[in-house]
Amino acid sequence: MSSYLYRESAAALAKEIERSSAQELRPLTRTLIEEYKRQHKKKHGQEKEPGDSLVEAWDNSLPVVINALTGRGLGEVEVLIEFGLPHTDAEADVVLAGVHPGSGQPSYVLVELKQQREARVHPERSVAVDLGYDKWKLHPVRQVQQYCRYLLQYKASLRGDQHAVAGAVLMHNAHDADVAELFRLPATDHGRLYTRDRLEPFRKLLGARLAPRPGGEAAQFLIDSAEYAQPKITDVNHGSRVGEKELFVLLDEQELACQDVLEAIDRVRSGGTKEIIIVRGGPGSGKSAIALELRRALAYRGWDVRHASGAKALTESLRVSYAQDAPRGKKTALKKEATRLFTYFNQFKEMGPDSCDVVICDEAHRIRRHSVDRYTRKEERQNPEPQADEIIAAARVPVFLLDDWQSLRPEEVGTADYLIQRAQELGLRHTLIDLGGMFRAQGSGYYRDWVTNLLSVGDRTPQAWKTDGRMQVLTAETPQEMEDFLQARRLEGASTRMVAGFCWPWSKPTEAGELVADVTIDGWERPWNVKPGQAVPDAPAAELWAIDPRGAGQIGCVYTAQTFEFDWVGVIIGPDCVWEDSRFVIRREATCDPELKPRKVADADVERCVRNAYHVLLTRAVMGVVIYSTDETTRDALRSHVIDTVMHPIPKPMRKIVKR
Repeated sequence: MSSYLYRESAAALAKEIERSSAQELRPLTRTLIEEYKRQHKKKHGQEKEPGDSLVEAWDNSLPVVINALTGRGLGEVEVLIEFGLPHTDAEADVVLAGVHPGSGQPSYVLVELKQQREARVHPERSVAVDLGYDKWKLHPVRQVQQYCRYLLQYKASLRGDQHAVAGAVLMHNAHDADVAELFRLPATDHGRLYTRDRLEPFRKLLGARLAPRPGGEAAQFLIDSAEYAQPKITDVNHGSRVGEKELFVLLDEQELACQDVLEAIDRVRSGGTKEIIIVRGGPGSGKSAIALELRRALAYRGWDVRHASGAKALTESLRVSYAQDAPRGKKTALKKEATRLFTYFNQFKEMGPDSCDVVICDEAHRIRRHSVDRYTRKEERQNPEPQADEIIAAARVPVFLLDDWQSLRPEEVGTADYLIQRAQELGLRHTLIDLGGMFRAQGSGYYRDWVTNLLSVGDRTPQAWKTDGRMQVLTAETPQEMEDFLQARRLEGASTRMVAGFCWPWSKPTEAGELVADVTIDGWERPWNVKPGQAVPDAPAAELWAIDPRGAGQIGCVYTAQTFEFDWVGVIIGPDCVWEDSRFVIRREATCDPELKPRKVADADVERCVRNAYHVLLTRAVMGVVIYSTDETTRDALRSHVIDTVMHPIPKPMRKIVKR
C-alpha cells in the first residue's frame, strides 16, 4: 500500500485554500503541516516541522493546481499530496487521480511543483539545472518523466499501460523567457513544462486526462495496488546482453549521474579532454544500479566500457549472471566476454592509456593505494603508481561510485576527497554528484541514518530506533532465535542470510570435504561461507555465496556480503564491537581479520574498518534485520534501542510485494 501525506477531492480542497488577509498561511497549509508532524511522530516518536520550501509549495503552488481543476469542472478528481513512490523515499508532489474522459479507465497526472521564477541549464550538462540551490539539480521535466516511468514499472495496476499516467512540471511563478533553456529538453506525455504563460495549456492537459467524475475509486486502486519487487543486481545483469532493454529506472540524482557520464563521453569522443565523474552515496542509494544501467546504455551505443570492482564476490557474481540463460552453444563465448567486461581494479595497470572509453568503478571505496601484490616484480615495488591513477589513465572517462564509509581494509583509500585530489594533481576536470535517495530497506532513509548513528560512524550519536512503517528492526536473545526466525521468513519465500563480524577463525574444509563450524556461541555453531579458493560439495563458492540459495546455511562475512542485498538479514555483532559508555567501542584484540591483525596497522585504521564492516552488514536488508550480540552488556543496550524482538509476532508489511 502506497503512502501519502493527505488525500481529498479538489472541490473539498478548494474550500481549504481560501485565506483571509489576517491569515499568514492557508487553512490547507496548516492542515498539511499538522499532518506532516503527526505522521512523523507516529513513525519516529517525535514531531518534525516540514521544511520552508515544502510549506511554501503547499501554500503558493498547490492552490494553482486545485484552482485549475475546479476551473475545468473537475472538482471530483482526487488529489494525493506527497505520494510515495514504491521502494524508495522519493515522493511525487501531487498525484491527480480520476477517470480518463475517452477510455473510462483510471487515469493519473503527476505534477511536480516548482516555485522558482527563473532557471538555467548547465552549459555542458543538458539535464543539470540551476534552481537556486547550492548544487545542480536534475531537470524537473526529466524528474517527472522518470517518476512516471518508475510508477509504470513497479505498480502492478499500471504495468503495460503507458497512457495511464501523464506528467507535468508547474512553474507558475516563471515566464517562458525566464526559463527558456528548460524547454530544450524534449517534452513527452510523461513530462512537460508549464509556466505562468502556459496555465491555460495546463488546464487543457487536465481536461484531456481527467473526466468530471469522482476519482476516489481510481485513487484507492493506485494506493492498494500490489508492487513488483525491486530487481536484484544479479537478477538483471544477464538481461544487459540485450542492450536496448532498460535495467533500472533511475530517479533524481541517479539519472543526473547517468546523463552526466553519457554526455562526458560524447565530449571526450568529440575531441575533448579526459573527464572524471565521482558519484557518492550511502548504502541503498542506487550506486550499483547506476553502474549496471550505464554499462548497458554505453554498450548499446557501441562504446567500449568495463565494469570494475575490488570485490571478488561482486565481480564473479556479475560474470556468472551475465552468461546465465545463454542460448545453446553461446555459453562459452559469453563467459569469455564476461571476463573482459567485468574486471578488477588492479588489472588496469596492464592496459595502455585511453584503451577503453569508460571504466565504471563500482564499490570504488575499495580502491587501494597501489596495485602491488605478491606477484609484482621487485623493480615495480619501489615507486608504484596510485591504483586510482592506473584506472584514470586507462579510461577516457573514469566513473567512480563510492560510499565514504564502506572501505574495509587499511590500504583502501577510495573516498570522494581522495579522488578529487588525484584529479586535481593530474590536471583533470571532475564532477562530483551526491546521491540522496534510498532504494533499500523499503525506502527507509531513516533506517540508514539510524545505523550510522548507532555505530557512531563519523562521530554520530546513537539514537533509539522508532519504527517508521517501512523497515523492520528486531533483536534476538540467542543466535538460534535469530536463525529460527530467518528460517520462517525463508519458508514464506523471502531471501535471507546470516552475517557476522570477523571475530572467529576461518578454517579450510576438512579432509572429508566438510565445512568447519568456526562460528561458535554458547553451544550454537555454524560454518562461515566457503573459504576463497576452496570447494565444498553442496555449498556455493565464496564469491557466489550471496546469489546461491545454499548460502543460507552458512555465516557470511563482510567481504562476501558487501554490495548484495536480501529480504531479511541476521547480523551477529561479535566481541570486536561492544557497548561502553553509551556507544559502541572497538576492541582490536577480538578481530580475526588477517588484514587487521598485524601490529603495523594503526589503531585508527582498525577502528575505521571494523565500524565500516558493521555499517555494511547492517545495511544489506530490504525488508528487515535481526540483530544479535555475543556480549551481554551490548544486548542490554540494544534492547533499549530496539524495542521489538523476534519473539513478537512479525508486523504485516505495508505493501503487497509481487516477486518477479
